[in-house]
Amino acid sequence: MKMKEDVVDIYNDENVCIGRNIPLKAFSPLYNPYIGKIIRLIKRTSFVSLEQLQQNYQKGRYGEMTALRKDEIQMEQYIRKWNLLKEAPEIAKRLQEKIAVNKNFVEDGGGAEVRLLMDGKLLMVTMPERRISLAASEAPLYTITGVALAQVITEVFDVHIESDSDGCALIKTGIFGRYPQTREFGSNSPIFAFMGAPQSEEGIGTQYRSMMINHIAALANNRTFDAVALASILEQAGQFEMGNALGWFERYHLLGMTYQGFNANNLVMDLIKENAEGTVGDVVQSIIKRGLKDNLLYLKSNDYPTVQPSGYRMYSTRDYPLWNAYSVAGALAASIVNIGASRACQGVSAAISMYSDLLSFASGGLPDPDAGRLMGTALGFSFYTHSIYGGAGPGAFTMDNVIVRHTSGFLTPCVAAAMCLDAGTQIFAPKITSANYYKLRKEIPLFTEPHRKIAEAALSIKDKF
Repeated sequence: MKMKEDVVDIYNDENVCIGRNIPLKAFSPLYNPYIGKIIRLIKRTSFVSLEQLQQNYQKGRYGEMTALRKDEIQMEQYIRKWNLLKEAPEIAKRLQEKIAVNKNFVEDGGGAEVRLLMDGKLLMVTMPERRISLAASEAPLYTITGVALAQVITEVFDVHIESDSDGCALIKTGIFGRYPQTREFGSNSPIFAFMGAPQSEEGIGTQYRSMMINHIAALANNRTFDAVALASILEQAGQFEMGNALGWFERYHLLGMTYQGFNANNLVMDLIKENAEGTVGDVVQSIIKRGLKDNLLYLKSNDYPTVQPSGYRMYSTRDYPLWNAYSVAGALAASIVNIGASRACQGVSAAISMYSDLLSFASGGLPDPDAGRLMGTALGFSFYTHSIYGGAGPGAFTMDNVIVRHTSGFLTPCVAAAMCLDAGTQIFAPKITSANYYKLRKEIPLFTEPHRKIAEAALSIKDKF
């Protein structure tokens, strides 16, 4: 089936159809206006925690690298009593002036902006579109922001090399840590963004996937389908960038994204409702029945070897990319059914791996979800969230982590859903690791109701295909 023939209906988490007969390509990151807005926001936005930076200077904490306690460096001889929070409005004003470009070269909405958030404790920095378009990577989010911030602090607090040479050096170290002696900027760096720093990227095309899964749950305010939609958008943006969704494989990715990520044809919700009091194995049986009902699965014959003497049936599929979309949607439904019952996200890796294994057997040997990638990644994810790294928890991983990055973008939406359904069983819960992201959601309207907005955006361009 050619992609131009694929149309889907999109349903929300209340069983209401919010978009009918939408061409599949309308959900592509290349064309969907809402995905485009999300990507541009992520590429242009960074944040500065003035509260963290002030603590660095006032407690002599420079270049820390520990992820948890963040207290291995306390140099009282290098304390500076600069009150950044008191000067937050002036710092924001000067910072915006420094990163701005000539207004004659600014297109609509493409200028610089620095907003004060959380009573001046946090700065939201929007980089000029022109600086980002000329950059080879997202480095300006960290470099331009950091250097401009250093200059502003120098000016506001009147730091001179003749009178305070150490202070001049400490301004840089408080912002960038030990970098470039270390690869990272440090655990107490005040600058962060939706995407990680470019030097931390492991492999090409992974930056859109560098957000922690807990952050996604927080941006969705723990609403399951919204978190799934956001995770799917970022995952597939990465897949398109790295070439995985090009040509032969574009339809495979778009079908998986729409069925799993956006509840196409209400498949995910149907499976959840049907198995509300069921198990992962019940979801497997339901997806097989749905595949047969929709004429997606069939038996080549009623004779051996298609039907074994035991009665075991070896199904075939008329459309493997669509069957994969069904199977990854089933993986999400199985995760929601399982974690929704336990209200403990720790079991999500087992739910995904067991669902994948059972589906392979139930289908008579058809490839399990994502051609084996989902089960393989989930098994490794199970080990690293239950064994030697059992304290980390599923949501503390970034989507590009070496443990979870190996699917075609269909694992982390399930994990994001699990984190939304968790009832507080985790040490590293979203409210602990991602408290700022709950607040950012209120400040950035684009992140509210992504499931609805992507359907509306797809409807707005459906006639162009």
